[in-house]
Amino acid sequence: MVDTVIVGGGPAGASCALWLKMLGFKPCIIERRASLGGLQNDSPYPNQWIAPIFGKSGAEVAAEMHAHILSHGIECRLGEAVVEVSSRGNGFAVTTDIGAQIDGKTVVLASGVRPSTGDLKAALNLLVGPGVQVASQDFAGKQVAILGGGDNAFENYLFIKNRGAANVHIYARSIRARKEFLETVPVEDVHVGQYSVDERQTTVSGRQYDQIVVLYGWEPHLPYAKSLGLARDPRGFVLTDPDCQTSVPGAFAIGEVAQRMHPCCVTSMADGVVAAKAIQRTLERDAVTKFVATAKRAGQLFKQMARA
Repeated sequence: MVDTVIVGGGPAGASCALWLKMLGFKPCIIERRASLGGLQNDSPYPNQWIAPIFGKSGAEVAAEMHAHILSHGIECRLGEAVVEVSSRGNGFAVTTDIGAQIDGKTVVLASGVRPSTGDLKAALNLLVGPGVQVASQDFAGKQVAILGGGDNAFENYLFIKNRGAANVHIYARSIRARKEFLETVPVEDVHVGQYSVDERQTTVSGRQYDQIVVLYGWEPHLPYAKSLGLARDPRGFVLTDPDCQTSVPGAFAIGEVAQRMHPCCVTSMADGVVAAKAIQRTLERDAVTKFVATAKRAGQLFKQMARA
């Protein structure tokens, strides 16, 4: 049995594992990808939001994260997907898609998010979610529709436009993008309100497009956690206390599955630290309780021996 099973090896999970290891505990990361780093692996763009890192793409940040964790000898089960997490006595049983079961005294849910599809299906002319698939696409001379009104929609508008697209239009039921983007994207290219999408014809509100890019934001990836009965918010994100503790004692949720703060690489790593310290307190409290109980028994035995 390990001290903590961590589901997901992105920035949150990797940070939590590193701190637990440095604090003297035995964590185990289970990651469905072949490498650690989470969604950073999918980003070919420079990550300019991490203060001590300069000039590195998201994929390069992920590679360094992977190497750092492995250098500490932290157990990592790569290329395995978790299919179930269940409570077992004083701990948790985590089952993977290869039939392995890893038992832990505590469990950390750090499996991140997946792009929301809005019930649309990804296809050659319909991309779902940002990242490398958008970056590698040839948009030159094309008519492109972007669905969504957040930062990703506006940021990708600029990227696609700069890649030579003939026309790029944003369709949004509401606008959530930051001021910087609102001042950069021409208002005539943004359609606010209801719209319809025909996937087969690749049309939006009757207008023909060569490419549709769906950027509806993110939803938590927790298909394995159904039996835990976690308390969640209306969007499905896990509710936690300030220590990242969920409604199930001993189960913690960090990073984007909880969205306690603005979701990004740095806040996810901070969550990992918070959870690691909370787990330390939990496990050390249990260790002290056992030590005191053992010491009391030893003291009673010593008294019996002295009287004899």
